Amino acid sequence: MPPVIEFSNPEPDGVLTINSPGGSVAWIAVTDPDPDDTVEYLWTIEGLGPQGTAQAFVNKNYKGSSITLPLDTLYNGRQLTCTVFDSIGASTRISWQIQVDVEVDR
Repeated sequence: MPPVIEFSNPEPDGVLTINSPGGSVAWIAVTDPDPDDTVEYLWTIEGLGPQGTAQAFVNKNYKGSSITLPLDTLYNGRQLTCTVFDSIGASTRISWQIQVDVEVDR
């Protein structure tokens, strides 16, 4: 059985708004119905491919991952996706639209 996304920020079908100089964080918390499975996370941005800056975490009964996207208009209008794979090849995913609200001085 695939991993289950229990919690996320933003909520499912939400929008990741980046509007502060420190950027914004997206995260997910998952459970896997198969207790011996390990999970891996793949964060991608539409048109930009895999993102290597995510961090995994463990918090009580949940495993999870988070990524911080910096304030950059390059991300505006793109889709951020996190795909979770378990050790037997089952997967699930969640996606959000990205909205950048502040212009970046270059």
